Amino acid sequence: MLRPLGIPAEEWENNLSEPAAYSGEAPDRSREQEIDTLDGVALGRFREILLHVGDLEWIDKTLAGLSHKMLWRNDETGASIALVRFTKGSGIPSRHSHASNQFMYCLQGRYTYVPTGLTLIPGSFYWNPKGSMHGPTHADEDTVLLEIYDGPHYPTQPDWYASADDAR
Repeated sequence: MLRPLGIPAEEWENNLSEPAAYSGEAPDRSREQEIDTLDGVALGRFREILLHVGDLEWIDKTLAGLSHKMLWRNDETGASIALVRFTKGSGIPSRHSHASNQFMYCLQGRYTYVPTGLTLIPGSFYWNPKGSMHGPTHADEDTVLLEIYDGPHYPTQPDWYASADDAR
């Protein structure tokens, strides 16, 4: 990124984040430096980041009807922010819990937690506390959710995913 007018060169050169293990579309496009640690892990340094999610492709997961746009992930802690999309009629097939807090904000559609009848509609905020059993779920319409985890997603890989990457 070019130094903006009005920002001194020294400030610009030193205005990078601490080294961090971030991944996802935003960090992957915005990495300013890469630093290798003693154990061979590559950490990035970043500046402020802007990502236009409309420019990103949906990536299908191995569960039919589910896709995502990974915006940010802390690879050290498992915390993440993603857009997830469920096509009408799809959902998570069984009860499960998470290894961290799960937060979701519904941007479009209708997404129902079958046993409790809780239904997310546009503008709904949902918090599933760490370890709380929930599901199965059902997308009553094509649904897009902003999903945030403050740590790893699952204690073990759920059987509905054929790929370990889908459970991250």
